Amino acid sequence: MFINRFPKMAALQKFRALALGFDEKTAEAIGIAEATKYAIFKNLSYRRRKEQEAAEVQKRYKRAPEELDEETFALFKLQALDGLPFVGHRTYGAEDYQRAIFLRFGEEAGKSIESWAKNIIATCDNETLQSERKFFEKCWKPHRDEDPLQV
Repeated sequence: MFINRFPKMAALQKFRALALGFDEKTAEAIGIAEATKYAIFKNLSYRRRKEQEAAEVQKRYKRAPEELDEETFALFKLQALDGLPFVGHRTYGAEDYQRAIFLRFGEEAGKSIESWAKNIIATCDNETLQSERKFFEKCWKPHRDEDPLQV
């Protein structure tokens, strides 16, 4: 079975969030939102993405752009709406993570993906985990093409 980069990024980000002190459900929400952010916005600046998401909140959700919270997930450069990460025109919760990892690939493969991610995060220092750029370069890039089912 081939595991693409999306679930691997989601699992890595989940364990990064756990290492930085977030609870399990919030870490899973961050994991899936971060993977989505990387997939959709990898070539789009944070400022420009914030502007697009603020416009979408106003248009789709009929809520004031000021309702997007910049502080809750500032470390991940994610906005929050109602306490959940907001990226790609929607909020993400733990159930989205479970669906992307365990329902899509099965319980055994999901556990392998998470074990792979947990082992990588254990080798990253706190300074690396707190910097998106350092995390990308030191924790993600060297491991992104590994097969978590073979490790």
